[in-house]
Amino acid sequence: MKNVTGVLYSYYFLCTRKMWLYAHDISLEDENEHVQIGKIIDETSYSRERKHILVDDCINIDYIHNGIVYEVKKSKKEKQMAINQIKYYLYVLHKHGLKDIKGMLAVPKEHLTEEVFLTEEDIETVEANLKLIKEILAGANLPQIIDKPACKSCAYYEFCYI
Repeated sequence: MKNVTGVLYSYYFLCTRKMWLYAHDISLEDENEHVQIGKIIDETSYSRERKHILVDDCINIDYIHNGIVYEVKKSKKEKQMAINQIKYYLYVLHKHGLKDIKGMLAVPKEHLTEEVFLTEEDIETVEANLKLIKEILAGANLPQIIDKPACKSCAYYEFCYI
């Protein structure tokens, strides 16, 4: 089984079906308008920073500035999902000995930034989530459709509903 990437970890909080499909190399995101907008925001925001720092072939940090791990999103719509993703990044870095590092969620279009910290409780939660994620990904069965409003703009919408 592959490593649990930051993308897979964040999908766990949105839709386990999407997470399972993505992990099994069924990727429909390249043509999705929302994903393309996110890529444009990524390319045009924070252009002075060294971007896409890959750690353990597992997490891909948008950028690090002054010891702060930044995750850039196109909107705050799925803010908690992004915060969980940042906590996962901080968890991986913590495992490498970086104990006093913090994260920052940045949504340039909405002029939003929010600090994110990793607590001892978060470490336990991340480890429990990783166990559940690995169980789901190892399963032979595709998880059920969740039928939430987010489904309408998902890259997998036609796969799930048509």
